[in-house]
Amino acid sequence: VYVGAVMVLFLFVVMMLDINLDRLREGFWRYLPVAGLIGVMMAAEMVMILGVKNFGLGRVVPPAPHAADYSNTAELGRLLYTDYLLPFELAAVVLLVAIVSAIALTLRERKDSKFIDPAEQVKVKRNDRLRIIKMDAEIEAKVDHVKGKR
Repeated sequence: VYVGAVMVLFLFVVMMLDINLDRLREGFWRYLPVAGLIGVMMAAEMVMILGVKNFGLGRVVPPAPHAADYSNTAELGRLLYTDYLLPFELAAVVLLVAIVSAIALTLRERKDSKFIDPAEQVKVKRNDRLRIIKMDAEIEAKVDHVKGKR
């Protein structure tokens, strides 16, 4: 669900951009040789990585089976809190700073917004809000009594 929402948001951002396609196409042929070279290099890397026989990965012995009560989650927790404790805590601090910064940026007080106190709104009584007065008409309206129209 979140990935779909992010994709829709990205789609709206792209739609809102005013991209000049003619100007964008001007530099296409100039960068085509560099792009082709990078594409060939990436394809060669993929062939080397996916070619199992080149690296001897076909001769790797499979790992020993684990016990019936083995838990991946427990093993991950053990690794995070022993071998990778410092990087894990640093990542937590970075995320905490990011969250606090995002909240601080959105909660800053703007000068052009009016402050509304909810307690003051709740304290107001009905008689304080509206005063009904009887006022005579200044101009007499002509009414057609047969049809009820003016």
